[in-house]
Amino acid sequence: MELLASYLIELLAILGLALLAIEVWVLGVSTLVLLFAGIALLLTSLSMYLGLIPDTWQWALIATTGFTVLTGAILWPIFKRLQQTSEHKAVTSDLIGHSFYLPADTSVQNPTSYRFSGVSWQVISQEELSKGTLVEVVDLQVGQLFVRAKQPE
Repeated sequence: MELLASYLIELLAILGLALLAIEVWVLGVSTLVLLFAGIALLLTSLSMYLGLIPDTWQWALIATTGFTVLTGAILWPIFKRLQQTSEHKAVTSDLIGHSFYLPADTSVQNPTSYRFSGVSWQVISQEELSKGTLVEVVDLQVGQLFVRAKQPE
């Protein structure tokens, strides 16, 4: 135990680097908890090395907790902003413009399904459409067809 106490600064630095390595290489920066804790351990080790705080286990625990909260408060908004996706991008597909007759009544609240090319698509319309109406696909997303009534030519 005396050995650990005499090498506390180095132990905190190694533990911080280990947590950062696990977070980055094993978890792919997915949890962020280990990232914040690893940075906090490195900051605690640096603070003890520079003599800003005493090198005791009690101060190590207090400083690590404080630095974890601080790094979380600073880095969380940055990571949240990085995860936000841009607005819906226009999809180009051969299905846009495809026409078919509705197999059942559909509306915004009650979408129906349509089987095409071996895939069961959810048909979504902004207006209420009855069974047998000729519709055309105006947009699509994964598993969803957005349709409107086709105007006669």
